[in-house]
Formats: sequence, C-alpha cells, structure tokens
Amino acid sequence: MEDHGATEVPQLAPQLNVEESVYDKLQESRTSVEEIVAKMLALKNEGKPKSELREHVMQMLLNFVALRQANRSILLHEDHVKAETKCAKVPVDFTTLQLNNLMYEKNYYVKAIRACKDFKSKYADIELVPKEEFFRDAPEEIKVSVISNDSAHNLMLKMLNFELYQRKELCKLHEKLGQQKKSLLEIIANRKKFLSSLPSNLKSLKKASSPVQNQLGVLHTKKLKQHHSAELLPPPLYVIYSQFIAQKEAFGENIDMEIIGSVKDAQANAHRQANKDCW
Repeated sequence: MEDHGATEVPQLAPQLNVEESVYDKLQESRTSVEEIVAKMLALKNEGKPKSELREHVMQMLLNFVALRQANRSILLHEDHVKAETKCAKVPVDFTTLQLNNLMYEKNYYVKAIRACKDFKSKYADIELVPKEEFFRDAPEEIKVSVISNDSAHNLMLKMLNFELYQRKELCKLHEKLGQQKKSLLEIIANRKKFLSSLPSNLKSLKKASSPVQNQLGVLHTKKLKQHHSAELLPPPLYVIYSQFIAQKEAFGENIDMEIIGSVKDAQANAHRQANKDCW
C-alpha cells in the first residue's frame, strides 16, 4: 500500500492576462487579408501600377505578422490550459489514490472480520468439567485469575487451566501408582518363587522327618498319605473309614486301618465317576 501522506499537491499557475480575445484578433486579421487580396486582384485586373500593389503587400505582411502573433498566443494559451489541467489533475489523482488505498484497507478488514466470524474454535469439542465442579474444586489462584476482559472467554480459559491442572495431578498420581505397582509386582514375583519352591521343600522336610516320626511313634506323614488315599474310596467305604478314625481319635482305641489298592486306578475311577455325574 502506497503512502502519500507527505506528498505536496502543486498549486495552479496564474492565468495569463489577455487584453483582447486572441480569436477576435485572428478573425480580424483573416478578414483583413481577404480584403487586401481582393483589392490586389482588382488592381491587377485594372492594370494599376505595381507601386500601389506594394502598399497592399506591406499591409498583408503586417497581417501575416499579426496572424503569427495570434497563433503564438493561441499556442501559449493552449500550453497554459494544459498546465492548468495538469495542476488540477494532480489533486484528483492524489485523492483517487487515497480512495483506492482506503478501499483496499476496507476490503482487508472486511475479510479479516469475516474470517474471525467464521472461525470455529476447538473449544466447542472439548468436554470440560461442569461449572459447579469448577467453582467447587478449582484452586483459588485459578478461580480468581483474569486472563481476558470478556467474561465468558475468561471463564473458558480458567476452566482450561483447571483441566490442565487436573491432568498434571493425574500424571503425578499415575507415576506414583506405577511405582507402587512395580514394587508390588516384585513382591508377588518373590512370593511366587517361594511358593513354587515350597512343595519340594515340604517333600524334603517330610522325607527328612520320617525317621524322627518313626522314632517318636508319630506317624504324621503316613496318616496324611492315608487320608489322601481315603478320599479316593467309594462313598460307603469312605464313611466307614471316617467313623473308625473318629472313634479311634475320640476314645483312643487301638484300631489300625490300611487302604490297599492302586492309587492310580482309584484316581481314574474317581475321574470317571465325576464325568458321569456331570452328564
């Protein structure tokens, strides 16, 4: 955009002062020349001496000089009119240029205003917390902050800041819980490792304690093995076994029981019986 703020508008030149109309003088000279030519033709036709013609020739030359002066005056007047027109055109061109600049600025601002009005913000698609929750849970420094002069826009910005604050707090909580999870996973892994090695340790312990149990007469391992085998007995036999065991433990009677048979066959039979009950 051009800047013509410092341009000086030229002033019009003063008009020439002419005592009489140039065109009237031109008309008079033309008429005089025509009259002189007519007289010269008449004298020539009458056979007059050339001395009389010389006087008319001098008058004609004077008229030619007057014609040239009139022509020069006309040309000067034309130049003067052109200069006046040029001087008058400068402010018109300057004003026209200013008008074009203003129209360009107007179109620019109109486009900018239209773009602002048509602008679709992403705020409409953001799900923020309700206003009640914001005023209840937001920190005081966020609620009292003034970011924009527009109240609605200021509230939106404060709610966005609160959203950012909540997300930062959630990130901190996520990091803290991640560390706790990591430590718990390590504890669980150690306990699983301990539990996986526990059966072999118990088996070794049972095997190592068998001589002591035999020496002390406490056949705990044998009784435990017998109880596991009894669970594979048919229900009637298991009831009889349970009653004898209860009587022995309750009254201290000398009752010895022994389960004879293949444990594998008993397990297979129990498995078949379980499948049969399911069907």
